[in-house]
Amino acid sequence: MAMAHISAKDIANQLGISTAAVSMALNGKPGVSVQTREKVIAAAMQQGYITPRAARNKQQLEPVISFVTYVGAGIAAHSSFSGQVLLGIEKEAKALGHRVVIHYLYENQPLDVQLATIANNTSGIVFLGTDVTAAQRDELIHMLQSTIDVPVVIVDNFLFSPHADCVGNDSAMGAKMAVDYLIGCGHRTIGYIRSKQRIANFDDRESGVHQALHEHRELGLAPLQVIDVDISSELAYQDICDWIANGNSPASAYFAENDMLAASAIRAFLQYGYAVPYDISIIGFDDVQICEMTRPSITTMHSFIENLGKVGVRQLHARILAGDTVSKAMQTGTQKIALSMTLKERESVRRMD
Repeated sequence: MAMAHISAKDIANQLGISTAAVSMALNGKPGVSVQTREKVIAAAMQQGYITPRAARNKQQLEPVISFVTYVGAGIAAHSSFSGQVLLGIEKEAKALGHRVVIHYLYENQPLDVQLATIANNTSGIVFLGTDVTAAQRDELIHMLQSTIDVPVVIVDNFLFSPHADCVGNDSAMGAKMAVDYLIGCGHRTIGYIRSKQRIANFDDRESGVHQALHEHRELGLAPLQVIDVDISSELAYQDICDWIANGNSPASAYFAENDMLAASAIRAFLQYGYAVPYDISIIGFDDVQICEMTRPSITTMHSFIENLGKVGVRQLHARILAGDTVSKAMQTGTQKIALSMTLKERESVRRMD
């Protein structure tokens, strides 16, 4: 039985939300997030202010987390990377008792409206930030802090790390390891297959490339040879073909910013009569499925992609239990979790005699 001296307004004041939000939560109406509804019902039950309908709604609540992919530069769309992240998310979510709902956030539509709609029906968000650039970060951070009241973990983009929990690959170190490997194989003219579309991860990889070259400067390496290409595999192939057709001479070995670009480079060099790896060696980044489908198979930096999703969900689960929104997480200290990478040797790189 409800205690007469406890009102919806009292609960609203206790939780720092509006009386209307309390009313919607207790009466099972839309307009509040799953997390807010859970908090209201828990507070109401604790105070003895609870209705049979609210109790039924609490029993029917299903823990849902949202996997949100930002659709922007198109990097994530041109590989199987996001699918492997999702696989890890679904496995870990199931183990922790959550159901996963997939959403897309489109840069050409109002971001605040999209985020509010997603947050209204979820306990937390795993946000795939692969395509988010530095120019877009501040706008998204403002919206994450002001538009939604659920926990958020960013996967595959450390630009958000001062403001939200982030899980990603150590891209700079991975790229450095790749170039170190090429140099260790005896290559002294290093090339770089660089995407024209720039995202934070690619900038980190570029930093790693230059760090490796700087550390080996005593070897008298030739200046870095950069080929700028489109991120799509077909256009990247055409860009490299055009580069060769213009009379340029390829380097001994190339680092490509991802495996799709590595595959495009192999295809273009083979088209112009260069043997891979005998004339030109190529190393990729990520270790997605195409690496084993290409001939020769692609030596690459292996990313534990599925683990990105698993670690992201574990961190989100902890934030959900603590009731931490983006703003609250900043008050206790956000976490930046960088996963290491390992070299996966296949057939596309040869050791010089």
